[in-house]
Amino acid sequence: MRLPPMRLFHSLRETARRLRDDSQGNVLIMMAALLIPMLFAVGMGIDYGRAQTQQTRMNAAADAAALAGTNATLMQQSTDTALAAARQIFISQVSGLQDIQFNASTDLTVSLVDTGALNSGRTIVVSYTAKSVNLFGGILGYATLPIAGSSTANAAQAPHINFFLTMDKSPSMLLPSTSSGLTSIRTATGCAFACHAQDPRADGINIKTSNSRDVFLDGNYYNSGNTGYKTWYQIDSSKNLYDQNGTKIGTSVSVASNRFSFTYKNLSNQSKSITGFYADGYWLTHNYTTLYPTASPIPLRIGAETLAAQDLIPFAQNMATKNNVTYKMQVFSFDWTHPGYSTPVTTHTSMTDVQNMTTSNIPDLDSTTDFWYANGKPTSSTNINDKATEFNNMLTAMNSTMPNPGDGTTTAKPQEVLFIITDGVTDEQIGSSRWNRELTTAHFTNCTAIKNRGIKIAILYTEYLPDALTGDSWSQSNVAPYLTNVLPALQKCASAARDGTPLVYTVSTDQSISDALTALFALTIQSAHLVK
Repeated sequence: MRLPPMRLFHSLRETARRLRDDSQGNVLIMMAALLIPMLFAVGMGIDYGRAQTQQTRMNAAADAAALAGTNATLMQQSTDTALAAARQIFISQVSGLQDIQFNASTDLTVSLVDTGALNSGRTIVVSYTAKSVNLFGGILGYATLPIAGSSTANAAQAPHINFFLTMDKSPSMLLPSTSSGLTSIRTATGCAFACHAQDPRADGINIKTSNSRDVFLDGNYYNSGNTGYKTWYQIDSSKNLYDQNGTKIGTSVSVASNRFSFTYKNLSNQSKSITGFYADGYWLTHNYTTLYPTASPIPLRIGAETLAAQDLIPFAQNMATKNNVTYKMQVFSFDWTHPGYSTPVTTHTSMTDVQNMTTSNIPDLDSTTDFWYANGKPTSSTNINDKATEFNNMLTAMNSTMPNPGDGTTTAKPQEVLFIITDGVTDEQIGSSRWNRELTTAHFTNCTAIKNRGIKIAILYTEYLPDALTGDSWSQSNVAPYLTNVLPALQKCASAARDGTPLVYTVSTDQSISDALTALFALTIQSAHLVK
């Protein structure tokens, strides 16, 4: 039944009056009115949280795509290939996400920039926009929430590199590489250097056995295949002669005035003679445990240098494989310019792919050490006054040896690195003067000439410590005061790393030369990393 208009009006007015007069009803109405926006607020909060979760997942996909475009494999590929790969990786990772509105053709942007500097680099940016589908917002007309993100990665392309490994084998590298070795040789000889000379007595070096017998080496001691090879004798204070096993074989030993031979009576009272020379510090370091069986060996820096170069081979092989590039290496050593030669540099190998090298390609520098006639004299007729570290001439020779480098993008255009292992102290003639300290202006000129050609210089500094000069008065006066200048000079010669620091590693007594050399090598290895 329909009420007349006037009765309907009065009925509604009466109902409104009753509600107005009922306070409990007012509260319920207000609560109902507030509950609706609260429910919408909670719903939108849930939608926002879902959108943030979706954005985090898509950001992770962008990171993966950016890094993929700069990994070692794709760094070798073209820009188009890297772009396509990055896009595909992003799309594949977001394809399984639910409640996302995303169109790769319009909502995804991948940009890539390659640089052509010596360290070929690549920067890749992956940017996206999308919409997260709401569960509650649609009731209010907000069916989606916008989300967006980007990821940037860059990397320096691991370049193809030719390494020119140049090792210092001058007499100063005949220092023990351990503190205990330094102590042992100083105790035995008064000098820390394992000098290799035929007449050590002229320099006050007297090598004795543990029972104080003089050690005299056969003239063919170092000549493999000859009678007398590795043979040595013992002479006691009563002039009795013993073989190297301690068995008495003669009496009445009389050493010649030049100390290169002696006569004696054998046990049958027959006169005999032996030519040779007294043992030196070099021999002592190689036979220390023979004389003192309970003692520790005395390793030399020149031996540690050889071992470091040998250890570098498998490390370089692994890095070349990891970065999908070719590393080649050629091995040199240097000391002084020998008669008949024009440089102080010895070439030991040709330029060879490290994958085809073994440790046998590294020369045993210890065995190539010069056996000097006497201090300052390589032979009886040659006196070079100990100027046996021609660093400047080495730089000149290497600059002539190394061809112009490429940008490293292909094996036909390798970059080049001059790797130098040295104690950093020169002893050579520069102009009209002898220079026996740290590198100086002439050296820096050569270093700059090499670097200006685009060739990097990396230096492993086997630190020269003052206590190594104990017992050598000349070195104490002429070298020790300037040792603090050695490292800064080497740093000035070296190239700069990507962060601007010099490509110089320092290794001191008791530290591993092998570890330092591989660490220095690793500075040439680049890997992708996120930058924002």
